[in-house]
Amino acid sequence: MLPASGGRAVDLGCGSGRFLDLLTDRYAEVIGVDASARMVELARPRFPSVKFDVGDLWDATPERIGVFDLVLSVNTLHHLGSDPVAYLSHVRRLVRPGGQAVIIDVVRHTPSWAANPVAYRVYRFGRTVRGAIRAGVSRGSVGDALAAVRLKRHARWQSLAADAHVVSRQEFRRSYGQVFPGAGFSDSVESSVCAMSWVRER
Repeated sequence: MLPASGGRAVDLGCGSGRFLDLLTDRYAEVIGVDASARMVELARPRFPSVKFDVGDLWDATPERIGVFDLVLSVNTLHHLGSDPVAYLSHVRRLVRPGGQAVIIDVVRHTPSWAANPVAYRVYRFGRTVRGAIRAGVSRGSVGDALAAVRLKRHARWQSLAADAHVVSRQEFRRSYGQVFPGAGFSDSVESSVCAMSWVRER
């Protein structure tokens, strides 16, 4: 899904840098944007070549940070409000002519067995554990795995999660297709996410 090489790339909602190594291996200049100063502090030592911008993603405009050959965002944009067309149009402005947007975001997905409150808590706990394991394996660190669990239990994170506007898979395709006409979609990444790839015409 990502080109082999390119000029400028940005990771919107980079967090502690889980996907930055994919970009630093391919792009000459990489910028990581995240609202959490703590997450960026964790990322900086591991990615000294990356430029970080701590702040609201709504403030990441072409006037401030420029346009990019690749705009990447993973599991972040649903935190930007209840109007996907508005925040996707904002993200689209960051893609230069000939550039690419790759966006993966969560969609509403609750298995039938988790319909009652107790089962749903078990389901959410299992997702938290799986996320922690992925974080620890990808970074080779038990500390990173524990940090991922602590993050999900933090009051600020839980507040953000409660305010998040997660759309259905059908709504995802409709909204993204409206803003990114001709985009390609994939449901094969994980059952709870949908992925989109779009190349802007030159």
